[in-house]
Amino acid sequence: MGSDPGRDRKVRLRLEHCLAHPTADLRTGSTTRVGRSATHNSPALDGLRAISIVLVLAAHLLPLGPKYLQLNSTAGPMGMSLFFALSGYLIIRSLRSATIFEFVVRRIVRILPLAYLYIALVFIVFGLSGPALLYHLGFIINYRLDQMIPVTEHLWSLCVEVHFYVFVMALAALAGRKGLIAVWPCCAAITALRILASTPIEVTTHLRIDEILVGACVATLPARQLRASTSPLVWALAAGAWAASSHPDTGWLQYLRPYATGLLLWATLSQPPNTLLDVLGSKSLSYIAATSYALYIFHPLTAHGWWNDGSVYQRYLLKRPIGLVLTLLAAHLSTFYWERMWIQAARRWLSARRALKPAIAADHIWSDVSSRP
Repeated sequence: MGSDPGRDRKVRLRLEHCLAHPTADLRTGSTTRVGRSATHNSPALDGLRAISIVLVLAAHLLPLGPKYLQLNSTAGPMGMSLFFALSGYLIIRSLRSATIFEFVVRRIVRILPLAYLYIALVFIVFGLSGPALLYHLGFIINYRLDQMIPVTEHLWSLCVEVHFYVFVMALAALAGRKGLIAVWPCCAAITALRILASTPIEVTTHLRIDEILVGACVATLPARQLRASTSPLVWALAAGAWAASSHPDTGWLQYLRPYATGLLLWATLSQPPNTLLDVLGSKSLSYIAATSYALYIFHPLTAHGWWNDGSVYQRYLLKRPIGLVLTLLAAHLSTFYWERMWIQAARRWLSARRALKPAIAADHIWSDVSSRP
């Protein structure tokens, strides 16, 4: 089936304001209060993750101020770039501490169970053509916008994420973990490509992935660069640059959005113990962060069709609160039951596999010894 340029353009206009899914990622920390500087497993990163999904829901479900301020169009790219950067950072840290096989298994069980459950639900309730179903299941739907339907338009970001996983896995397999430093020139090259194509915001991977790569760049910084040495003022300036580069009227500044977001991530990681880290590491934000992937996946179900009919008052004072409660409930059940079941099963299997390897090696050694004359 050929692509309809007119429909593609309309879909792209809608997708421009979509956020990256609060994706299937590593947990960024515990729910304990921050009593030290931010690190790669700090609850402060959960705070950033929570901010990103709040921006997602606000941009997609609520009217944010007067239209002329374009706050909805700003909140979308802000949340997207923040979560993408977090994902890039955490994935590189994960890949450095696990074998490639374990990395692949963990990514599969963290992403596919919920993603495929949602796609199956959409297929049953809303209907998808055979080709469209394959594009969704294969995570290439961000290159076939004509195959999307309104409740799957947000899945473009999941495609970008999966493509990043494949890229860094191949990079580590071919060049070793030291080869991950190549994310720096790759990030710069993607930004240059965006500038040449005059696309400050896009949904295709090759014109968006620098927002993930910049987080990967932060992960490759020497540890001394992440010491507790940055003042809250630097963090505030980074946050301002992040917001400014996300506004649709800032022109060329939008090309710097990945780097402003990376600066914000670095400023968070290098904060000394202070009130900012205490707020970012709060239990409420940690809970939102924990359920963020499911919140992102499910939220379009209460933003289209009947949920979007009626007067402004009916939509935003009645239907939106009900829809948000249902989304939160679905996200909680998915996170702590459906997704956890798969993650724990994979963890047990990997642990058993690791325990089996020494036993097999010992058997081989004993066989070699006993077979000697």
